[in-house]
Formats: sequence, C-alpha cells, structure tokens
Amino acid sequence: MILQKKEELANRQLRLTITVERDAWEKALNDAYQEVKALYPVEGYAVGKAPREALEKAYSHDLFYQEAVNETFPAALVEAIASEDIQIAAPPALNVETIGPDGYTFTALIDLYPEVKLGQYKGLSAPWENVELSDDDTNEAVQRFLTEHLVEQEQNRAAMGDEVTLDFEGFVDGVPFEGGKGEGYPLLLGSGMFIPGFEEQVAGIRPEEERDVHVTFPTQYVPELAGKDATFHVKAHRIVRRSLPQLTDAFAQEQGFEDVSHLRRSIMEQAILQKQQAASNAFAEALMQQVVAGMEVQLPDSMVESQLTGILQELQQHLESQGASLSDYLQAAQLTMDDLRDHARENAIAAARYELAMTEIARQEGITITEEELEEKYQEMAALYGMTVPQLREQVPPARLQHDLKLAKARAVVVDSALRK
Repeated sequence: MILQKKEELANRQLRLTITVERDAWEKALNDAYQEVKALYPVEGYAVGKAPREALEKAYSHDLFYQEAVNETFPAALVEAIASEDIQIAAPPALNVETIGPDGYTFTALIDLYPEVKLGQYKGLSAPWENVELSDDDTNEAVQRFLTEHLVEQEQNRAAMGDEVTLDFEGFVDGVPFEGGKGEGYPLLLGSGMFIPGFEEQVAGIRPEEERDVHVTFPTQYVPELAGKDATFHVKAHRIVRRSLPQLTDAFAQEQGFEDVSHLRRSIMEQAILQKQQAASNAFAEALMQQVVAGMEVQLPDSMVESQLTGILQELQQHLESQGASLSDYLQAAQLTMDDLRDHARENAIAAARYELAMTEIARQEGITITEEELEEKYQEMAALYGMTVPQLREQVPPARLQHDLKLAKARAVVVDSALRK
C-alpha cells in the first residue's frame, strides 16, 4: 500500500488517495481466479482447469478485478488510516480512480470525528435505588423461573396458545408474492405475529394437515400488498402446548436442587443480584445522560447513518436467530423499511453521541488497551460464545474490540468517580 495523497477538505472531511501495488494485486487476482475458475467454462479445457490467462482471453482482461479489489482495499484502507492516526466517523466513500494489471489507485472520502467539547464528567451524582426483595418480587421471580421451564406436550389438534410449526406460501390473485413463503416456521397462535385473522384460521389444524387461509392485508402495510386479499396455503407439522410445571420437590430435584426450599433460595439470590444489577445500570445510565447532555458537538450525518445501519443489522441477526426474518417482522408490525428507519433514528443519534462522548473521555484520560487486555477479552468471548479466538478476530477485528474496550474504560471513569444520591 502506498498513500499517494492526503487532502484536507471542508466540513471536517479528508480525502486519501491510496495505491495497491503489483505484488498484493497479483496475489489477489490469483486468489480470485482460484475462487471462481469453475464458473467459467473455456473451450478445450475441463471445467475449472483453464489457466487464468485463458479465462481472461476468453472473457475479459478485467474478469477478476472486482473480486481482487474487494479482497485488497479493506486492508489497504485500514493501513493508511492507521499510519496517519485518523479517527473516522463512519465507513468512507470509496472510488477506484485507475486500475490495470500492475495495481490500482482508489480514493477514500472520510468524515472525520467531529470536535467534541465535554462538560463535567467526573464527580457527577445520580439516584441509587436501595435494593430489597419483597414478597411480590419473590413470587414474580419464581413465576419467571417456572415460565423458563415449561412442560411441553405434543397435541393432535391446535388450539389458541399452542405453537404450530408450519410451512406457508401466500398468493395474491393466484400469484406468489415476495416474502410470503416460509418453511418450518414456529407460530404461537394468539401472538399476533401474523396478519389479523391468520392465526385464528390455523387453530384446529392437525399435524401434516394442509389448508388454505384467507386474509386481507391491512391498509397500513407495504404499498404493493396494502388492502389486498390474499390466500395462504399452509401445512402444519409439530403442534406443541406448553404449561407451567408444578413447584414440587420432584421438580426441584430435576433442576439439581435438594428440595423446593433450596430452589426458592437460589431463585431469590438470583433475583437480588438482578435487582442490584438493574440499580447499577440505572445509576450508570443516568450519569451517561448527564455527560452527553453536557457535551457540545456537531454530529455528522454519516455517523448517524452508520449507527442506524448497525442497529438494523443487529435486529435482522436477532430475528434470524429466532427463526424469523426482517420481512416477517415488518409485516407483523405493519411497517415499511422507511418507517423502521425513522423509528430507529433517535436511537442511532443517541448511540452516536454516546460514542463521541466516551471516545473524547478516553482521549483526555489517556486510556489505552494493551495486547494482554485484548487477548484476555478475546479468550473471555471465545468461552462465552463457543468460538475460537481466530474466528472471533475475523468477526470482531482487533481495532474494533480495542475501541469498544476504550469506551468501557471511559464509562468506568465516569461511574467510579460519581456520587450516589
């Protein structure tokens, strides 16, 4: 990587001109060739056996350029930013200026971290709730525990409140529509997750039974479906009814306790810990709000958009982990993607302001993260998520984790110096 030029622009923007040299470029081209060669047949060669030169001659000299650019520019950009100790507010806008067999040159338009003027962040005060466990708290904690250990019974006919695993496909005027198909979807009847009237018509279905469900999309829905009649063809598979277990010695022993009294004591101890943690979190959050409110900053739009993208990606990953999709969520909530972005924007603004405040505290306090601390955190995460450290380093690059740990230390500076009211 060669940093050819660094230009300071108006509105705290910076343009870097970066060249990826021949050696790195050639390696990336060969990697791209190895990755996709089987997709391009060439006369006279077995599939996947044609040399790179033959593929480039048969198709195009720049056949592998896009893949090779995607492979090389992230490392080149990170190296250039690190070499100049640049703090970026959001992912840069990239543009390839020149490209050829000897390498390529691209520009990165960067929004810099804005100037931040902090108010007081040490010696603040906030209310601290005294933690006590009432009889109601205990009963609620026991109820939560029982709810987390529901007894499952398979049913031969679905009723409201049962969970039905089903396949479905939706049609409007006999034509399937995008996002209207699912397989193995666990639907809790009565949850309101589907279009009004859908779940009530699934009630009564038996395992492996198929039926048609007729519904009308709400008028406040995605424009292409709003107000239209639709038919869903559904097929049920497993039907499960869940109920609370009885709080008996036998149940306690199944959970690894001597008897009910020992189980209740454990539940109460956990409830106290949770209330203490909630009090601690509320105390810290009140302090953070004071810090952010006392800060003066001009927030870059690109930083808000970056935070917004992160929030939506987290939502999508959470839904997928639950066996749902973002389109399912939007349909159930009767929202468009624009509606969702509007609703999430305030959270994105708050997240961006918080990050700026903590980053500035870290700078003023000279907070650093050692390699030992970084490795310790990776080891902790590996144990928590059942992953290897190399896998985590790919998913959470060291620079990102180091930044997050700095923010956590900055937060601790505020909390540890604060007074409880």
